[in-house]
Amino acid sequence: MRPELNEIHLIDQWLLQKLPEAEAQAVETRLLLDEAFAERVEAQRICHQLIHHYARRQERFRLEAIYRQLMNEAGFAHQLNTIFT
Repeated sequence: MRPELNEIHLIDQWLLQKLPEAEAQAVETRLLLDEAFAERVEAQRICHQLIHHYARRQERFRLEAIYRQLMNEAGFAHQLNTIFT
């Protein structure tokens, strides 16, 4: 694997807390000593956050579509109303 991809994988594993303790400590030491590496880690952390927010948004849209579909079924909507009223 190319060195850049190895580093991306290492950062991913560290951000996801999937590294063994010794490797995690090595990454944390490198963060303190290598400013460029720390910047790449921060950029990747932001990417993780954006992906997470996008996935949550997509899931919300999917659940809203299911809700709308269920509410359009008269029997389900009536049952739901009788439960909560």
